[in-house]
Amino acid sequence: MFFNIKFYKKVIILFCFTLLLNSLPAEALQVVYPKNLSTQVNAASTFFIGSTEPGSSLKINEMDVKVYENGSFVQVVPLNDGENTIKVESTKDQTKDTITYIIKKVPKPEPESVSAQLEEFSPDEYMYASVVKDNTPLRAQPDENAARVTHLNNGTVLMINGKKGGYYRVSLTPSKNVWVRAENIVNYSKITGKMLADASNVSLSEDKFYNYIKTDLSFAVPYKVSETDTGLNLELYNIKNNAADTILFKTSGSVKTLAVNTVCADNTSSYFVELNTKMWGYDVFYEGNTLVLKIRKAPVVDTSAPLKGIKIAIDAGHGGDDAGAIGPTGVKEKDINLDIAKKLQKTLEDSGAQVVMIRPDDTNVPLYERPLKAKKENALILLSLHANALADGADPYAKHGTSVYYYNRESVELAKTIRDVLTKELGTKDDGVCKCSFVLTRPTMPLSVLVEVAYMIHPDEYKLLLDDGFRQKAAEALKKSLETYVLNSVKNSQ
Repeated sequence: MFFNIKFYKKVIILFCFTLLLNSLPAEALQVVYPKNLSTQVNAASTFFIGSTEPGSSLKINEMDVKVYENGSFVQVVPLNDGENTIKVESTKDQTKDTITYIIKKVPKPEPESVSAQLEEFSPDEYMYASVVKDNTPLRAQPDENAARVTHLNNGTVLMINGKKGGYYRVSLTPSKNVWVRAENIVNYSKITGKMLADASNVSLSEDKFYNYIKTDLSFAVPYKVSETDTGLNLELYNIKNNAADTILFKTSGSVKTLAVNTVCADNTSSYFVELNTKMWGYDVFYEGNTLVLKIRKAPVVDTSAPLKGIKIAIDAGHGGDDAGAIGPTGVKEKDINLDIAKKLQKTLEDSGAQVVMIRPDDTNVPLYERPLKAKKENALILLSLHANALADGADPYAKHGTSVYYYNRESVELAKTIRDVLTKELGTKDDGVCKCSFVLTRPTMPLSVLVEVAYMIHPDEYKLLLDDGFRQKAAEALKKSLETYVLNSVKNSQ
């Protein structure tokens, strides 16, 4: 008799994985969150997530707590200032199991910059500095949580005019300052007056997949790209002259028009790029002292098979020693994410798509390497798949469902389409489409979104996530949402 070894191996793996996800915990009371018996929380409440033997009664500080059919429970517990003693007690057939926690409510720490003193440089005095790491953010304030104004590549030259705490203040124009972390730059000597660059040899070219706008500069200046209704605006700072401000550029590929304004009095040179199609992604980087704005052309789409030939990167969130969120019965988010990712891979490949798996197995790919892999593989779309949780102070019974996160304007419609299709097909609550600065949402190429299929810490949604049929349905809904997005984008571009 002939045996297909690969087939039976897959069956065994699927059986073991299903058994793992649906296995019940030991009969003893188990609490997966809080993780420690003694901990500190800087919020008005925390929650207790765990499981006990099905059919048990459960109390937290003498308050009755609902135990679900599979033994799981999730309960929000308010905190008083200072130390809180919280007793979790499970009872069944006269047998009691108790765990006691000491949770101290503490105030939120102030940002480092609040107490730091501002060191002002003398008027017209600057420190010449250079960025030492790609994708270094310039922020609106000297705070790690402040808005990102732009991202710069290694070698970009900055004019520093102040310091506060661990941040240097960067002068972009006389009226516009931003901030950069000290460890992301190397400082040189102080100078009097700003260094200004000359821009020349601005060119517009194309190949099969991209348009390129290139500018030669006497040194690498800071820049900012903004998306508009019709294309992109590029601003170059610390510019003395730009020889392209009188050039009439011919159209090329996806670029309908390119106009370069005369350098302003604040030494800013602005480029206005109008496209023939919707935005499918862009990148900006230096090749030596030549700034390159790389714009992806619209893909060729077969409307009868819209994903055929489309390259899609799938990131199964977390992995390896990074478990992600832990469900009430101890199942790890990383395993849920990977299973949905593999199911999505198959359904996409069956539809003719090319799939890049950021992690094909239970390994922890470093966070910043994930979008780089998708970009290197020339993916059109990057999906990062997750199952959600919340921080202390939130209520998982009030906030739950399916949510999709984006950062760049180009990805808004993709995020909305995925949210609409998933909530309709899965019957989950709409938890929103949100702009958020995550490592997996910030890339401008590929189009990038992060999908939270459902909540690990909501008992009903957790039960769904443990169901193989639901995970398959989620994969099929994701594929359908991508088909819908690609078809709608092509129609709207015509």
